[in-house]
Amino acid sequence: MAGMLDVEELAEIVSFLANDRPDVKCEACDAVSAALGGDDALANRQNVATMLEQSVPLLLSKMISTPYPPGLIAGKSINEVWKTRVQYHSLNAASAMVGVGGEMAAEAFLSSGMIGRIGEIVMEHTPAITQLRDMMNDEARDANESERVVDAGVAFLANISRTEAGSSAFLDKESLMTKLITEFVATPPKGFDCFQHVASILMNISQMERGRKIILNKTDAYLAKISPFLLSGTTTRRYGVAGAIRNVCFEKDFSWWLLNEAKIVDTICFPLCGPEGFDIDDKVGMNPEFWLSGIDKKREVDVDIRMLLVEAILLLCACGRRARETLRELQVYAVVKVLDLSEESEEVSNKIDEVVQYLMRDEEGQESNEPVRILDESELTQSKVVKPKQGESYDSID
Repeated sequence: MAGMLDVEELAEIVSFLANDRPDVKCEACDAVSAALGGDDALANRQNVATMLEQSVPLLLSKMISTPYPPGLIAGKSINEVWKTRVQYHSLNAASAMVGVGGEMAAEAFLSSGMIGRIGEIVMEHTPAITQLRDMMNDEARDANESERVVDAGVAFLANISRTEAGSSAFLDKESLMTKLITEFVATPPKGFDCFQHVASILMNISQMERGRKIILNKTDAYLAKISPFLLSGTTTRRYGVAGAIRNVCFEKDFSWWLLNEAKIVDTICFPLCGPEGFDIDDKVGMNPEFWLSGIDKKREVDVDIRMLLVEAILLLCACGRRARETLRELQVYAVVKVLDLSEESEEVSNKIDEVVQYLMRDEEGQESNEPVRILDESELTQSKVVKPKQGESYDSID
């Protein structure tokens, strides 16, 4: 389905969403997702507005909790099988609506209590996921139904947390946030990573001061727990963690702790280093891990992630003279200089040039903590929209 929905098409979708048959509900959810997946962005947003007028978010929210008749299919109750299937399809549709509609769709879903319900879904399905993860270890496999539902729920949270209201509502669910981060840092299964979009949530909540300070809390040590995933094999994890790290570097009051105790320079610069090596003089004060791998060292391949990491350095440069002095001592200039030699992106090279200008500037007469420039939260970044997976299903009920 493409283009703008007419009155009859929407009425049909709404009637199917309200239908008692779970298979019809699933088809209607897929129709919602399809109506928002076209190339015409204006038509997609108009479709969201029309769906909001027809209370589609409320229908989708109710569907997640709908019970179904008893009976057995392949040893499982029909109730359980259909509930899981409807949850998956309705969460995909909800995620599509928020991804396209932004604030206007987020408000409707927040009013329906969707975040709290997703928290219940995560708690309900996580034990089965944990058990399977422990049994299978690193064996490649397809996702099971619990993993797909949780993945869809976390993707919805990633999209709704792109909005200020969504981030704030998520931060109010402390137990859900703790649970998701705990599962995120657990060893993910090789075959399917249903918690990968937690990284996007962290990136989004770190746009808010409250979110940044939670990540920077020394007791919970969330920053230390998520930082290793800058080296994850999953781009979604690396991108989200890089964005969260970039955003927390905005907190000037934490700059000394970040640089001297959290060793954030090691975290940021290691993925930016490649196989080229450094001059002997440049190695003085530098973390040896940056060059010890020699020609086997692999640089971050994703240009967006490299940009986020360079911008993190730029934010640290803006924290004041003392921060810049520490960056110089840790040979950050040498790292970005070598990076620039191989950088193919003009945008990233321009950011590197800004870093170089700040690190090479004459600090004589500069107050010890005078910032290079004034920053505001509009410079912080959010995750990309997570789009529902098209053409993927674990459906097996005839």
